Amino acid sequence: MQRLDGIRAVITGGTTGIGYAAAHRLIEEGARVILTGQNQGRIDDATARLGERAQGFLAQAESPEDASALADFVKTAFGGLDVLFANAGVAWPTPFDAVDLESLQRQMAINFAGPLFAVQKLAPLMGEGASVIFNTSNLNELGMPGMAVYSASKAALRSLARTLQTELEPKGIRVNTVAPGPVETPIYGKLDMPEEQLDAMAQQILAKVPAGRFGKPEEIAGAVAFLASPDSSFMRGAEVTVDGGWSSL
Repeated sequence: MQRLDGIRAVITGGTTGIGYAAAHRLIEEGARVILTGQNQGRIDDATARLGERAQGFLAQAESPEDASALADFVKTAFGGLDVLFANAGVAWPTPFDAVDLESLQRQMAINFAGPLFAVQKLAPLMGEGASVIFNTSNLNELGMPGMAVYSASKAALRSLARTLQTELEPKGIRVNTVAPGPVETPIYGKLDMPEEQLDAMAQQILAKVPAGRFGKPEEIAGAVAFLASPDSSFMRGAEVTVDGGWSSL
């Protein structure tokens, strides 16, 4: 018997990168997964590759209306929910003196408000032993030039996990976070930066990571599977950092 047999999971932003790797890992361990994305083509491709235990749902991560529609879809498809991995997020590096209100609000909406609304709408479908997992970042504790808004959004999410744990504890729902360091994901291709600038940034990051490399999405997925499983049943409001030692050494 696999440790996630019978588990019903939702993964937001599950079509690529960490979200897709987590969906693959959870399915491999016996779960059924609904993954969300904002592009129907990527959703169709991801679910086709993941197989019959995967379903897709088109949604904007920051939309409360889409979160409500997702809850209705989950109720119809699964009847209830055991795991929510709120993974969808964006990273838009900007020097603090160039930050504008629109980009700040948009990044906070996706990275912070989106997970909050996802839990708000989906928690009524969850019960004793269910697990909420937020994808934060090791930058919620570290300082890195150009990442002021991103880091603040992830620090807010880390704080939210603690508060939600106190509110959801009476239902027996666990809330924890996974904090990746630098990981090889498509998010770096969405930064709208010249390739030479991306390469320079990557070298600066690697110089700080004791492991000497970027992580792989599958390595983060392993931590997500642990937090989704009964193996982490005594964890509450905790953060599992997977960053090659950057934040601790």
